[in-house]
Amino acid sequence: MRRTISALTTVSAAAVLAIVTVFVPNLPVWVGPLVLSVLVVGFAFAWPTIVSSHRRWGVTAGLAGAGLVAIWSVTLLPINAEFSTMANELWLAPVGGAAALGVLAMFVIQTFTLPGGLKRFLTTATLAVGAIVAATSAGWTLLLRHKYEAAAGSLGLERISGVTWLMLTMLAALAVAALVTLLPARRRTRMVAIIVVATVVAVALQFFRPGPLSVPAVLASAITALIVGLTDSFSETQEVAAKTLQHPLTAVAAGSATTMVSGMVAYFVIHVLPW
Repeated sequence: MRRTISALTTVSAAAVLAIVTVFVPNLPVWVGPLVLSVLVVGFAFAWPTIVSSHRRWGVTAGLAGAGLVAIWSVTLLPINAEFSTMANELWLAPVGGAAALGVLAMFVIQTFTLPGGLKRFLTTATLAVGAIVAATSAGWTLLLRHKYEAAAGSLGLERISGVTWLMLTMLAALAVAALVTLLPARRRTRMVAIIVVATVVAVALQFFRPGPLSVPAVLASAITALIVGLTDSFSETQEVAAKTLQHPLTAVAAGSATTMVSGMVAYFVIHVLPW
């Protein structure tokens, strides 16, 4: 996999999200979801390259649909929408539904486009993972919505402070981790360096603005760095053809995927883990 393209994709996406994060809620409420929608569409265009050298527009549409449904459902739902009596499930329900629809779409498409056997199974699994990744883009949308509602007073007393700094910490750690993947070292050494350097950066940033979310910010950054390291190890896998790994769109898919997943990591660390 072309690490330079993957790293630049991640750094660029992180930089744009950081700008949106800083200026929310002064920006129109649709700006954040629109930026994430563009990221999802780019991911949906690139991800099918992993399993096929031919353009598969049906798969791209299914992946994009899963991500867009997740993003705009959590954006447009009213503040008093209820899916269960458990607060933690309030906004994850539509995300899970979008992911399930995306996975179902991949199964339907694969049923009618490939011959049976091991290849169909592996290809379908890869595309299903792509649908889930696309849906996780709603994590950043949820965090941005939290900022808007806190600023508008919709949440009353803000339950969590320092969300902006946590998001910026994670994005900085994500960008640094992506850049560390460019080190000319062995895969194991590079993975350790990715996690250590990104975590050190996250810890250092907490000295500028210590708060109740400092520990979650560092934890989320470390998990994100681990995801980047695991994705980077994909560049040397033997299960995928070398031609596929060298395709530029494969690198774009990997770089955009790590950016989207990191948002859901942040959401889980803040809202699901007991602090």
